[in-house]
Amino acid sequence: MPHLCRLVVHTLLGLGSLLVGGLPPPCPPTCQCYDTSKVFCSEKRMQEIPAGLPGNATQLFFVETALSSIRSGALGSSTALTKLVFLNNDIQELEAGAFRGLPSLAELEVSGNPLPAVSPGVLVGLPSLSKLSLGANAIRSLQPGLFASACRLRELRLPANKIEALPPGIFRPLRHLQTLDLSQNILAELPAGLLAPLATLRLLKLSDNLLVQVPPGAFGALGLLAELHLDGNRLEELPARVFAGLGGLRRLQLQHNALGSLAPDIFAGLPNLTTLSLEGNRLAALPAALFTGTPHLLHLSLAHNRLETLPQGLFANLSALQTLVLSHNAMVHLPAGLFQGLVGLEVLQLSHNNLSSLPAGLLAGLPLLTALALDHNRLAHLPPGLFDANEELARVGLASNPWACDCRLAYLLGWLQDFSKPLIDMQPSCASPAALQGRSLLDVPQGQLGCPGAPGVLLEEGWHGQPGEDASGQCTYSNPEGTVSMACDATSCHQISLQLPPPPPPRQAAGPGLVYQGAWVLRSRCGTLQVSVLVTAQNGDEATSPGVPSAP
Repeated sequence: MPHLCRLVVHTLLGLGSLLVGGLPPPCPPTCQCYDTSKVFCSEKRMQEIPAGLPGNATQLFFVETALSSIRSGALGSSTALTKLVFLNNDIQELEAGAFRGLPSLAELEVSGNPLPAVSPGVLVGLPSLSKLSLGANAIRSLQPGLFASACRLRELRLPANKIEALPPGIFRPLRHLQTLDLSQNILAELPAGLLAPLATLRLLKLSDNLLVQVPPGAFGALGLLAELHLDGNRLEELPARVFAGLGGLRRLQLQHNALGSLAPDIFAGLPNLTTLSLEGNRLAALPAALFTGTPHLLHLSLAHNRLETLPQGLFANLSALQTLVLSHNAMVHLPAGLFQGLVGLEVLQLSHNNLSSLPAGLLAGLPLLTALALDHNRLAHLPPGLFDANEELARVGLASNPWACDCRLAYLLGWLQDFSKPLIDMQPSCASPAALQGRSLLDVPQGQLGCPGAPGVLLEEGWHGQPGEDASGQCTYSNPEGTVSMACDATSCHQISLQLPPPPPPRQAAGPGLVYQGAWVLRSRCGTLQVSVLVTAQNGDEATSPGVPSAP
């Protein structure tokens, strides 16, 4: 019995200890606490940091509150807190020492506030800070010495502020910085040597500022840089060798500037570049050697420029290229071998140009091409055989072209009929002749593709044949017996085949005279054709007059 009593006593004592020590710390009524490690405070009337925050919280969020300032010591001391976020509040002031007492804090974000400035003492007492985000505030400048105590910082984000200028040595303490985002500010210039201390930088975003020029050698010390964003500025030219030393650069964004020309060797030092965007500039011509130093390029955009043509050999060294965007230019002509060498190309966009014709072999060297955009040009026809080498081609944009639905369109219609839903846009329609104007190309029977005045392509109204096995752009006419056939294309007829009766005895053919005469009405999927043949013998030699096709 005594043993049983002792067991009950010990059990009760243990339960009491569990109830006292195992209860979670209290959570402020204006916040929500999750597993005692994450605290979320989003009370719109909250004007001060609430008391009683759990001391063992590792993540603390203040979202859409009425907080207007963070006083020194307002958060108390915590060795557990690693992440602190103030998002879309009304913060206008951060006092020096506001985050003192948080030795383990690694990530600090104060974004979406009307914060006009950050005093140098704000980051004091944060020895573990590695990520700092101060985006979408109203910061106009960075005070010298702001990062003096943030030497461990690896990620600094300051986008969507109103920063006009940067002190020359502002980034000197940031020897370990890997990400710097200064996009969507109003920077008009970069001080010389500003980025020199950032030898470990891998991502630099200067997008959407007011930069008119980049100092020579501005990026010279950034040997580990993988991404450089200069898009959305006012750059009119780039200094010679401005990208020299960036051997590890993989992504370069130069779109939406005012670049009017590029030096032939401007990209020469970028052997590992995979993505390059030059769209939305003022480029009217490109040097043929522009991409010889970027053999690993995968995605290239030259859209929304002023290009009228491109030099032969421009893409010769880009065998790995997968996407090429040339839309929204002024191109009227493309060299026949322009795309030779692009054996890896999958997507080609040529829409919104002034192309009225394409070379027959333009796509011959693109075995992996799957999507092609030709819409919004001035194309009336396509050359026969244009897609013959593109067995992977499955989607084509053809709309908004003045297609002439005559015999010269037979190849394109035959190709479209062989694929199921190959169009990637609105269905193209006929611009001429008047009888077919506005009619979808997919609804035009081959038998109605007439060419007035072209021998061998005189079509019979209402004749709806099925596509045969003819070569590209040809129709084979024959009689029902199969004894006569003739191959015709859009401009001429040739390759006549006749099965004549047995020749007469030699004595009957000794002198000049008629040997054989015949006439046939031949049919094909393109219509009908009448052929007359006259065979005579002269001085013992047979001579066969040419087959003469005519209307029935």
